[in-house]
Amino acid sequence: MTKYNIFSDFEKAKKLREIEEEKRRLNKSLYWILKQMDIPKSTYYDCKKVGGKTRSRAPKKVWNKTPEWIEEEIVKIREDISFFNSERSPLGIATKLEIKGIFMNPSSVYEVLKRYGLNRKFKERRNLFLIYPKAERFMDTVCIDDVSLTNKRPRDLSVFNAIDEHSGESVGILFVSHRINRFDVVELMEKIRKKYGRLPKIVRLDNAKAQLSNVVKAYCLLNGIKLQFINKEHRSRIGRLNHLTRF
Repeated sequence: MTKYNIFSDFEKAKKLREIEEEKRRLNKSLYWILKQMDIPKSTYYDCKKVGGKTRSRAPKKVWNKTPEWIEEEIVKIREDISFFNSERSPLGIATKLEIKGIFMNPSSVYEVLKRYGLNRKFKERRNLFLIYPKAERFMDTVCIDDVSLTNKRPRDLSVFNAIDEHSGESVGILFVSHRINRFDVVELMEKIRKKYGRLPKIVRLDNAKAQLSNVVKAYCLLNGIKLQFINKEHRSRIGRLNHLTRF
């Protein structure tokens, strides 16, 4: 591995003087002197060009700096509430600037917004967590959800469980060797009717395609069952109920 020596400006100037003195004293070529002193020619000429002073690595001019008046225009568009959110996005702002004869990449617009702290202005907020009142009596509210045991197409193995919210007990369970469909929801409800002689007043379920089907909605409407569809935040609650089920 090549080892590099780092010299101060004083030492560089001293080396340059030594090279000139050796050249005059020995009457040899510059290349021969540099070779004897183990100094590369490129290093010598670089040092001589700047007089032995260390050059700053920082550029004197920043060519890719966005002018202040363009940044002000970007901020103005971003904070104009009369535009749609898509028009105030980096791509939308870049499009509007292009109409005005200012050509900028959306990524450059994003960097400007980031410097002004406006890059997360339209971050989607999570929906408010709606907490339903807990059921006061048995079979008032039943939560249903499916758990996939194996995922090997075309024959999956899943368990479809119905849990009473008041007691935490399983009031119906269905094992299927396929993906849960709309008829499985109806069959689970019928198993509950057969076991307890009645159906729950409220059924709480997620937004899977089977639960959202017209067959399920028509069945519940016919039997006076109220459907409560939950959002993603509620899934954790039903998942905990599935693990706490008492058979």
